[in-house]
Amino acid sequence: MGMDWGSDVRRVVRLDLPKRLSHLLPEWLTQLLAAIAITGFFVGLRLMAVPLIGPQAPFALAFLSTVLATLVAGWRSGAASLVLGMALIWYFVLPHRQSFAVADTATAMTLAIVLFAQIVILVALALYQREVRLGEYDRQRRINFLGHALREMDHRTKNNFQIVTSLLALQANRSGNSEVKAALTEATERLKAVAAVYDALAPSSQGLATVRLQDQMEEICRQIRRGILPEGISLEVEIEPMLVPHETAVSIGIIVNELVTNACKHAFDESGGTIWVRATREGDNARIEVADDGNGYTPVAQGRKGLGTKLVAAFVQRVGGSADVRSTPGGGTSHTISLPLHGE
Repeated sequence: MGMDWGSDVRRVVRLDLPKRLSHLLPEWLTQLLAAIAITGFFVGLRLMAVPLIGPQAPFALAFLSTVLATLVAGWRSGAASLVLGMALIWYFVLPHRQSFAVADTATAMTLAIVLFAQIVILVALALYQREVRLGEYDRQRRINFLGHALREMDHRTKNNFQIVTSLLALQANRSGNSEVKAALTEATERLKAVAAVYDALAPSSQGLATVRLQDQMEEICRQIRRGILPEGISLEVEIEPMLVPHETAVSIGIIVNELVTNACKHAFDESGGTIWVRATREGDNARIEVADDGNGYTPVAQGRKGLGTKLVAAFVQRVGGSADVRSTPGGGTSHTISLPLHGE
């Protein structure tokens, strides 16, 4: 696995210790304390090396002090570290120790070159930090804008679904033809099943390509309980938490809605019963089961295909899944659907 050095550098540049500690200390004080601590550490190391190497390479660690202070606490801290480090090294390490006297022209040139080099480094780091902050601000601004646009689009999409379902329900209530009324009611429930997908979109950390299956199934079954579930029939939901691709979620919603609706209409007599909706993950597939303890049906009846059955078959085929149905007269019916989770 490769290392993203650019990302690591930006992470260090964004450290911004003064802002992180602003609830405890004023920013200027944090910058000053950081400069003193970092400079003191590196100058201390250099003083410890005096008995070994004398005044050779006196400002080597001063460069590190300036860079680190700038990265940790900003350019002001870096500038303070530069001045403090130069002064301490000049006073304690250069010839004529414990004095700011300049021994010779070479020493003066060394001081000038080191000062110029550190100023260049400080300015370069400050400009880079500025660009990183501007980039971070622009990125956050774009994220906020996209988040607002997404929420607005989501709100309008849900409103559109509600308007269409309300119009279909109103037309169904006004219709005097029982067949038309039933067809409009079924269309309304199917549209609600699709709309439930948008209520179960995964968090942005997972992207909009996946849907929380548990939330989606619970919403669909809640709508069925509230809308068409006859009295005396209970609907139980057992869903293993998982994320499914958006397209697969739409198919699952339609399939479950059709199977539960069919069970409500045809599986029970006046004594009622129970419908179960279960979902588990098996490897790279989602296993969806819709079962009931109703009357069941014969193989001859099983071969008859209405619109709901055709829709189930079409949506299973659409996502490359498979379906199995088992039913015996008086023993209930169980539909098992296996759908791939590619793209999760």
